[in-house]
Amino acid sequence: MEKKKIVTIHQPNFLPWIGLIHKIFQSDVFIYLIDVKYSASNFQNKTYIQGADGKGSRLTVPIQKKPDMLHEKLISYHPPNQKWQRNHLQQISDVYKKAPYFHDFFPLLEEAYQKEHAMLVDLNVQLLELILQYLTYEGETHLSTDFDTTAGKTERLVSLLQQTGGTCYLSGKSGRAYLDEELFQAKGIEVIYQNFSHPVYETRNGKECIQNLSILDWMMYHPADEIKETLTKWKPS
Repeated sequence: MEKKKIVTIHQPNFLPWIGLIHKIFQSDVFIYLIDVKYSASNFQNKTYIQGADGKGSRLTVPIQKKPDMLHEKLISYHPPNQKWQRNHLQQISDVYKKAPYFHDFFPLLEEAYQKEHAMLVDLNVQLLELILQYLTYEGETHLSTDFDTTAGKTERLVSLLQQTGGTCYLSGKSGRAYLDEELFQAKGIEVIYQNFSHPVYETRNGKECIQNLSILDWMMYHPADEIKETLTKWKPS
């Protein structure tokens, strides 16, 4: 039997949570969906890390109000936002500098932050690629703008699968509510849904992790090979 070629598609969130990284590691191809409208509720310019008080603490990339499309969204460096990069790095360092794997990843993160990205998408993609390389993701990544576009939400996904040679589309659980699976089936493409349970891992002083933080939290306390093994052993539903 020919091996499935699993493709997943998602907006490039800022230093994303473990659930998105899990979905990527369950796939052979990941497409950054960038030519969509910016959404303040979709974690495109914010994430959460561990806070000094033991709760989640937010990191936010300041952005300009216009334009509205994600792949055109500009980062703001105007006052009072001119030091946001330095502030992020300081906050991450303050919380994680004593974590066992801080010195493995933080220098890479620091180097990426030193570049003054004009576009939010460029920053998010660079940081996500950095995470995938650190965890040795073995699949392909592409930008949605590298392909021909098709009108319609499901139609566009089907077209992207066809253009990458995908035989199976991996969707998040919410996809059950809006995907037209018949359109995939008509093109011989299977649809499967993510089966994700948040991992429980130890953090500072042996405490149990806070759920739904950036994957940075896990990476600071556990080795890359262990994280990769966990991400790849879960299977879609």
